[in-house]
Amino acid sequence: MTKSESASLPLPTYAGGTKAITLTPVIGTPHLKHTEMFIPGEEELEDGEMRVTVLGSGNPWPTRAQASASVLVEVGNPERDIFIFDLGTGAIANYASLKLPVNALNKVFITHLHADHTGDLITLSGSLAKVGRADGPVYVWGPSGSEPRLGTKHFCEAIEEALAWNNAADKGAINPDSQKIVVSEFDFSQTQVVYDANGVKVTSFPVVHCISGAVGYRLDFAGLSFCFSGDTRPSWPLVHACEGGIDLLIHECFPPAKALATSSGLSIERANIAINAAHTSPKAAGKVFGLVKPRLVGLWHTMLSPKITAMIFEELGSVYKGPVVQTQDLTVFNITKDAVIARQVKQFDQHPPIPGEQSVPYTPVVEEPPEWWSEALIPLD
Repeated sequence: MTKSESASLPLPTYAGGTKAITLTPVIGTPHLKHTEMFIPGEEELEDGEMRVTVLGSGNPWPTRAQASASVLVEVGNPERDIFIFDLGTGAIANYASLKLPVNALNKVFITHLHADHTGDLITLSGSLAKVGRADGPVYVWGPSGSEPRLGTKHFCEAIEEALAWNNAADKGAINPDSQKIVVSEFDFSQTQVVYDANGVKVTSFPVVHCISGAVGYRLDFAGLSFCFSGDTRPSWPLVHACEGGIDLLIHECFPPAKALATSSGLSIERANIAINAAHTSPKAAGKVFGLVKPRLVGLWHTMLSPKITAMIFEELGSVYKGPVVQTQDLTVFNITKDAVIARQVKQFDQHPPIPGEQSVPYTPVVEEPPEWWSEALIPLD
């Protein structure tokens, strides 16, 4: 990428931009005309279509501009299933902006157990049951660890235990089944199908990140494919999992070490360690993309600023010439066999939750209050 090209990249939304950060927002020839921005509630998902929305594009420290790690996938099957990959802090707030029913958000796939990939799981389980996610448990799929206490099952059981007061306080008013977390833990070291239902197949594969127990995922539906790296160094299992073709690859891409140090306050030594020991630099990402050859790449898990984005695109462009989008919160991809389209979602910052259609009846009951309340409450007329 030349300097003139980097200067022509759209601004991030927090700086007033309205477009996806890319020079190639459309790959292929769409059979339908799309609005410049994706407007929630006004564009139905077609049969056989896949829609991928970045709910959290950011880092261990959430900001108002960037929630922590999370990617949402909607599929155009009869059930209109929704899948979420990682659930970092701030992701649930961005989900609300999409005007999607909270009752449908019950399938969570965790790449690894860093806090910035799991922070909103306690909100999904403990809070959204109060506003309509009422039919049953949150189902979580996630990797094992090198020992039981480092696995997803132990992690989720600890969250349920931590929510003991929350769930006891809501007893009677809320379907208790909706406050449960049901875990499917699988061997992190194997590439394997971990979900297969309603025409959707999700495959897990190991990646290299910090310690054993991190994975990425591939989702296949109706001849379309999406791959999500999670946090990783350049890893062969991801490349192999993408064999047969990928429509959209969302892969982490950290800024160059100098930019990371300047933006985060880390020393240059720590910045180099962070990238080389646990993450993927732009040049390394370009090598992965050249091996995978996806229709479109979404860069993810970085700090957004026009200056840093230009640096990433320039370094990446020295080794990879394919179409690339720098994702930000609420970057949305519509994927069909005809085209892949990247846009930004029009945000609704204070939209109330949409419960969705309930399939499990539950009649709330009033619990008896503690005896001491009768003396502690101020009487009202």
